[in-house]
Amino acid sequence: MKSRSLTFQLFTFAGTPVQVHWSLLALLGIAVAGAGALGGWQEALRQGLWWGLLFGLVLLHELGHLLAARLLRTPVTSVVLWPLGGFTAVRLPPGRFGAEFVIALAGPAVNLLIALSLSALGLGGIPREAEGGRWGFWSTLWLLNLLLGGFNLLPIFPMDGGRILRSLLAMGLGEGRGTQLALRMGQAGAIGISGLAIWQFMNRDPGGLVTMTVAMWLFSQALQEARQFSRQERLRRIPVAPYPQPLRIAVNDRVALPAARRLLAHSGQPLLPVETAGQWTEGLFLDPGGFRRRTLRMVDGEASIASAWSCFAQGEEPGLLVVRNGRLMGWLAWEQIEALLRKDM
Repeated sequence: MKSRSLTFQLFTFAGTPVQVHWSLLALLGIAVAGAGALGGWQEALRQGLWWGLLFGLVLLHELGHLLAARLLRTPVTSVVLWPLGGFTAVRLPPGRFGAEFVIALAGPAVNLLIALSLSALGLGGIPREAEGGRWGFWSTLWLLNLLLGGFNLLPIFPMDGGRILRSLLAMGLGEGRGTQLALRMGQAGAIGISGLAIWQFMNRDPGGLVTMTVAMWLFSQALQEARQFSRQERLRRIPVAPYPQPLRIAVNDRVALPAARRLLAHSGQPLLPVETAGQWTEGLFLDPGGFRRRTLRMVDGEASIASAWSCFAQGEEPGLLVVRNGRLMGWLAWEQIEALLRKDM
């Protein structure tokens, strides 16, 4: 496994890195070691298998999101497992509410389909008294999938149910009103979960600590989503036009590559746009890896910074070519958008 920031890569699936956060590895290590110290190696093995089963199901849940995003041609940068579950980093542009609905629903659907299949095969369900009420492997597998699927459908951001609710409200009421209403409902749901934690504390249930932790995290995430949406609304009022770096030199596709390389090296520009059949579709870049050619994405000079931000959300481009009425205006780098976002925070 290769370390990247605070995560370790497990494998690559459908071209997307699947990673685990160091805190999850630490939690699993502590849980297994503690079980071993208290109950011996057999208890440590049991705990290890139980946690492995749980996060294996979480991984299947996240791969459901990933496959749905791939089918909808939506970029996914990574899948990360961490102590509170998993996260699939989908670069979904604003306005694609139907895609958001399908991608968010795909994760819980995986778990619920597994639970339904186990029930259909007679392997799932609550143990009968005739069996001594003991939870075997298949019953445990059924219950875990049912809980994972059901819990993630709660209408609270950033859980899948919150995103499903937001997509439905946005399609019916518009993005602004639908998102604000979904966020308020999510915050109310997090407060409701904290009320459950208080009830557990009053009944001396130690599980209340876990419930309160989840409630606090969900509430903070809902607040973060609200701040991000508010920031995007403000960015919609900032035009792109003042920010692009001017591009004074451009070429057409008939210019020989060595000549284009020399032009770019002496121009001081980050790229050399290439015109093909009247369209600015490609650019030549000079970076430490050498001289390369890549497809460009464009944004209209009369659009807003929020529109440029949504273009970046659709891929891994280093910048956008800014045009107005078919004429080249300049180059808007991702670093400039980041600077505006930091300034706006």
